[in-house]
Amino acid sequence: MKRVRMLLIAGMLVFSIMAGLGAATVEAERKVVRYQTELDYPPYKFSQNGFEMGFDLELTHLIFKERDYTLFYSASDWKEAYQALVGGSADTAGLMAVQENRKQDILFSKPIMQTYIGVYAGESFQGRLGTDQLNQYTVGVGAGQYSEEILQSEAGVTSYRTYPTVEAALMALNRGEIDLLFENENVVDYLIVKREMTGEVHKVLEDLYPRDVAYGVSKKTPELVDYINGRMDELKRSGVYEELYLKYFFTHSESFSNAMRNRLILVVGLLVGGVAASYWLIRVYIIRLRRTIHGERGFSKEVLDHTNLFIWAVQSDRTTVRFNRYAEWITGIREGEAVGRSYMEHLLLQHACRELIPLLDEALSHRFVDNRELNLFCANQGKAKAFLFRTAVIPGLQGDPDVFIMTGVDIEERKQFENKLHQSYQELESANLELTATQEELKENYDKLLENQERLRRSEERYRLVADASNGGIWELDLERNRRYYSPRWFELLGYSQEDPISTQRLEQVIHPDDTPKIQQEITALQAGEKEVFECEYRLLCKDGEYRWFLGRGKALFNEQGRAYRMVGSNIEVHQLRMYQQRMRHLAYYDTLSDLPNRLYLLEEMDALVSRANAKAALFFVDTDNFKYINDTLGHKFGDRLLMQASSRLTSLIEDTGMLFRLGGDEFVILLKDVEREQATALADKLLQGFREPFRIDDSDLFVSVSIGISFYPQDGRTPEEILKNADVAMYAAKEAGKGKYVVFDPVFLQAFNERVHLEKNLRQALTRGEFTIHYQPQLGVRDGHICGFEALIRWNSPELGYVSPLSFIKIAEDSRLIVPIGEWVLEESCAFAKRLEDDGFGMYKIAVNISVVQLLEEDFVSKVLRILQQTGLAPECLELEITESMIMETVDSLVPKLNELKAFGIQIALDDFGTGYSSLGSLKQMPITTLKVDRTFIEHLPEQDDSRSLAKAIVLIGRKMGLQVVAEGVETEQQMQHVRRAKCDIIQGYYISKPLPEAGIRELLRSYRPQMI
Repeated sequence: MKRVRMLLIAGMLVFSIMAGLGAATVEAERKVVRYQTELDYPPYKFSQNGFEMGFDLELTHLIFKERDYTLFYSASDWKEAYQALVGGSADTAGLMAVQENRKQDILFSKPIMQTYIGVYAGESFQGRLGTDQLNQYTVGVGAGQYSEEILQSEAGVTSYRTYPTVEAALMALNRGEIDLLFENENVVDYLIVKREMTGEVHKVLEDLYPRDVAYGVSKKTPELVDYINGRMDELKRSGVYEELYLKYFFTHSESFSNAMRNRLILVVGLLVGGVAASYWLIRVYIIRLRRTIHGERGFSKEVLDHTNLFIWAVQSDRTTVRFNRYAEWITGIREGEAVGRSYMEHLLLQHACRELIPLLDEALSHRFVDNRELNLFCANQGKAKAFLFRTAVIPGLQGDPDVFIMTGVDIEERKQFENKLHQSYQELESANLELTATQEELKENYDKLLENQERLRRSEERYRLVADASNGGIWELDLERNRRYYSPRWFELLGYSQEDPISTQRLEQVIHPDDTPKIQQEITALQAGEKEVFECEYRLLCKDGEYRWFLGRGKALFNEQGRAYRMVGSNIEVHQLRMYQQRMRHLAYYDTLSDLPNRLYLLEEMDALVSRANAKAALFFVDTDNFKYINDTLGHKFGDRLLMQASSRLTSLIEDTGMLFRLGGDEFVILLKDVEREQATALADKLLQGFREPFRIDDSDLFVSVSIGISFYPQDGRTPEEILKNADVAMYAAKEAGKGKYVVFDPVFLQAFNERVHLEKNLRQALTRGEFTIHYQPQLGVRDGHICGFEALIRWNSPELGYVSPLSFIKIAEDSRLIVPIGEWVLEESCAFAKRLEDDGFGMYKIAVNISVVQLLEEDFVSKVLRILQQTGLAPECLELEITESMIMETVDSLVPKLNELKAFGIQIALDDFGTGYSSLGSLKQMPITTLKVDRTFIEHLPEQDDSRSLAKAIVLIGRKMGLQVVAEGVETEQQMQHVRRAKCDIIQGYYISKPLPEAGIRELLRSYRPQMI
């Protein structure tokens, strides 16, 4: 028996193993097909309410039978899906347009269907459109779709916009970002209905660029091509494919239409063959064909009458030709009552189909809709139902009228299902929120329980942990027993260790004596209940003997009688913070370069001064002379060192008589409190005398003077701003008086100051308003009596100020640096004037232009001159730049290189007002000048006897020895004319020859002038 049992068990094991192997073999025979596609291409493939659906997805599941293949589905964007298909990680990507470039990457099944491109526009688009006009509009297309390639290669559009999905492109068209949408008709028509945009977007071109649509298959699985082709033949023969096509596209497929067309062709062929064969065969076949056609018509009528399709067909004159049984059921109107009559004359039909008549009217205007959702009242059920309507036209054959057809699909069940699904989702979401809230409440209660347990445990150790772990030192005062407690950290902050013996007397002396009253005041206020918290900053004496700042904070405990019996608090070291605050205050109130009090400090001091009764003071506004030239020529670092030495010298001269402030730059202010006028002027003399000593910087002696303006409080102002302004005005008066002086404020200065400010304001606008003009004074050659050149002289005729002398505004222009743009304008106009004379046949003349030191100190001055010469076309040798002797002596080291560079280009350099400065003959030789201009003062005051000791003759002699041309300025009389001629000057200039004239006057002078021997 045991042996029999063992045999039975072994047999059962063998059977189980064989059965398992068989199942495994069946499972192994079912191959996996990796199907990867995108979900943003409706109605082919899309996601709706969380469900993935579409014609492509359902057809793919029908093709791959479960007994043959296991379909593994994944979704991604189109680009990723296509790359996966090319790389072999996916076996198929579903339906796609057949393109020649794609045939190189993948395999295709037999064409499943055909698709077309449509062009869509917004409701504002009017007129007709051809494919050759697409380049004239902003066209949008789905990125990476086959439509993009067609748009480039066949439509010839190279400039367009791409969007990640067709739906995104459609929304861009609706927003007006693009003018036209170039995309697959089926996809866009579906999206228009889905988005309820039928009235907002319409099709302007259709049925363009037909393309076969087939299954794309990876080259790594070529066997799938034959399988798909075979399965498609089965599905089409069985009618399943046609049902699926009608479900998503609401019309028959082209294969079905082709089958019908082929059948008709076959019939015609047979008829032709029958004619050839015999007459009776033709007749028999015609009878048979009539029966077939009659059957087909009957079949079509049965299909149309017994499907849930609302069908209404009319002709162009609005006459109804078809109104199927489902339409009768919905509206309650019989087909016989509607057919043959215009729906505009059928009142009952107009009432029952009032929502549909506008769609038919639009269709008659060839504006068709696709998937327009409407609610239609159902007469049979007495309630409204949801439908999707489409309109189309069936062209008439051989002169028959066109038939416009409207079809509607009942989607009421689908809408109810969607609503139920949405309601279920909301209920589920609500339940989830309630569950989440319950969980959070439970967690919060649990956390509170843990917190209470932890709080109970920590409350017993809190005081010890606070005392040990606190960064501050804990102190406690027993006010009733006069006892004190200090934590170990308190001693550590003062530099003591636990082993150091500290006496009570030492503890009583630890507080800085100056801070004791403040601490006692705070403690008293706390005990009296005036304050809730004791808070005070004070200094404590550390072990090393240094006082350091601490912040003390504490509270008091009160008994039932309201008397404080205990104080507990802490000390936190704030020494570094206190030092930082002091440093920040120093930075705010002191100048960083000189470490002198700044403007903010000065204003606060003056505010305190004017708030005092019977206060009086003197305010000095001190400005170093010519400091900007030192900065420009020697550099800002050198200037800073000079300012530091000037600050030190001012401090030593003032001593304790006043306070010195630096406002900025080279401006200083001295505030003298409670002084008389004589004391103030005496200090001013002392300052001027002190600055007569040179400053020693880098082994060089530098002489710098100061100009001082003085105002007194309260005589010269009641506010700090007024006193400071008046001292500044007085300082400017000192500079105008020749610098190196002090001037006490006088109210008369305000008028001059205000006039200067008003003049500068108008000067800033004069150039842009075109108020400047240039007059030209001729220069005469002594040898031949010919006019050889002109000097350009600026004139200002202000509409508000009238004629303003150059002596009045040139200095202001230099101080405000307005001389730079004004001088550039004068130079450009003068060069253009000389070039115009040359171009108009008057000849080549030298033009002399005065240049300010402010212009010369500009880094790009040389390049500006060369640019103006290039723009005007004037030869460099026709331009002469005039500089004054005093100007070049102040900045000779920085200006000589620029003058050398200008001279190297052929530009002439003239030294104006020669003899009025202090230049030596040695320094004169270093200057790259070509002309000496004798100052008019040497011409005006002629010697009584014309002898060789004349200064003019001496200057001419110097110029000739140096190989320079000599020009005599200011020649106004015959006597002066004869004097400069005998002095052998080369060129003369002055009113004796001509006054300065505008360009028109110069032209008239040149036309009428006759050379004369001098």
